[in-house]
Amino acid sequence: MDPSLNEFILTHENIKVPYTGHQYSVNEGRTVLYDERTREMLKALKSQPSLDGKKRQLRYVGSLVADVHRTIMYGGVYMYPQNKNNPLGAIKLLYEAAPIAFLVANGGGQALTRLDPILELVPTSIHDRVPVFFGSEDDTNFCTGFYRASKPIDDPMFTLRRTASIVEYSQQAVLDDDEVEEDGILCAHLPQI
Repeated sequence: MDPSLNEFILTHENIKVPYTGHQYSVNEGRTVLYDERTREMLKALKSQPSLDGKKRQLRYVGSLVADVHRTIMYGGVYMYPQNKNNPLGAIKLLYEAAPIAFLVANGGGQALTRLDPILELVPTSIHDRVPVFFGSEDDTNFCTGFYRASKPIDDPMFTLRRTASIVEYSQQAVLDDDEVEEDGILCAHLPQI
């Protein structure tokens, strides 16, 4: 909203959520309240690189809108998992999770509870709460995979496929002019992962 014009201004047309990112957003101050699978997932986020080969970074402001906006713009995942204090989740389905899920999904990202797409949930009351995972397809699948019967990290083929994907993704990366090294021939060298 531009207060001088008293109108909304379109700042980014046709926003697309990147397929992957290297930022994750979660309140790690609540780690002691999370269940074992959530703690395992957070540990894996810290120790494994993202699909683009970069080390993952925690970025958490504490504002749902600000954190999800950053996730939509730069990729990664925003999550508010259930915990001991909020066993059903803390984000209200009808007037927090569903509107944001609509925006993320229309931008090509994913909006999930631990396993279910948020936009497919049928509320039982107007104050239903759910755990949420919003963001890039690769990152949300990685995080929610820890809640499935077999975790992706236990599958040796997952690690092999992910390693190959990181190499392929880095070879397709588009570099900024300041990242390109010229060697006298029209050739650019990719940065080392």
